[in-house]
Amino acid sequence: MSAEALDMRHAAPDEGAAFWDSRLRSPLCTEEDRAAFTAWREADPANAAAFERLQAGVAALHEAFNASAELRAMNDRALELKAEPRWGRMAAGVAAAVTLGLGGWWAASVPLGPEPLPTNAMQVASGQGASIYQTGVGERSTVTLADGSKVTLNTRSRVEVSYTADQRSLRLISGQALFEVAKNKDRPFVVAAGPRQVTALGTAFDIRLDGEKVQVTLIEGRVKVAPTRPTLLQKVAATERELTPGQQLVATADSFGGEVQRADTAAATRWREGKVVFADTPLTEAVAEMNRYLPEPILIGDPALQRFSVNGMFLTNQPMSFVGAVTAYFPVEARARPDGATVLVPRG
Repeated sequence: MSAEALDMRHAAPDEGAAFWDSRLRSPLCTEEDRAAFTAWREADPANAAAFERLQAGVAALHEAFNASAELRAMNDRALELKAEPRWGRMAAGVAAAVTLGLGGWWAASVPLGPEPLPTNAMQVASGQGASIYQTGVGERSTVTLADGSKVTLNTRSRVEVSYTADQRSLRLISGQALFEVAKNKDRPFVVAAGPRQVTALGTAFDIRLDGEKVQVTLIEGRVKVAPTRPTLLQKVAATERELTPGQQLVATADSFGGEVQRADTAAATRWREGKVVFADTPLTEAVAEMNRYLPEPILIGDPALQRFSVNGMFLTNQPMSFVGAVTAYFPVEARARPDGATVLVPRG
């Protein structure tokens, strides 16, 4: 580990974040450096928060490039600085500027908040008391239902809504959605998603469906989660589970009650702001997550790349900036295939 890395152990969070952003981008970054970064981030929640703020700013800076000739010129100049000591100093300076803000221009020209959502997702079918709403690749949208409940759909998502006089029934057909339920104790709100159904009265919860795997994260209130079509054994085992805020249930068609664990609800719902956050996430998992927002996939071209882990925040409306970060931080290069896919391979 470098002497500078040792010094960062007691540095202010923003200073440490700037140093680690610079170091992790360096082609000279080692596995020991990455381990030191993980230890620094986990040593204090303020360190993790400072690094996340920095990544949000860096992402916003990338977003501003297309709108500013001045920023593009700055970026071109940065790419000319090949020597490691100069790059390190420059990257730390840029990182500090992102963290502190570039005066009034920065506040006015680079929005760091969530992007506005359309009023409604595309309604693709309606009839016989049921309506279907869906989003396309990279889209997210909010639907306000007849009772005042809201459903926010993430990318590639599809939900069916069927209300009756005594029950509010929904089915998440694919993708991910956050449900904010209007209270009505006489009219249960029930969402079916793959192998599970979630029943709530007044609450907020997130459901993500990946094939036969369903993930339910409770933001507030209380919900009950039960098998959609319980087997005889599941009925005998009393597999209904009740969640409290901050809990997450993961289940498949073959599991009984499902696995319940604590969850970072802010991270689990960050997609509503058009952001994805990775914390020591294996590169293969990070690629799979970013592919949800891409019409053409990113592929891992060499199993050796599985040893890398990704940290940082990325904008879902600019998923290819993820590729730029990976090729900057790691000894990896990206190759475009004729079919539109991007393949990550070792550099060299």
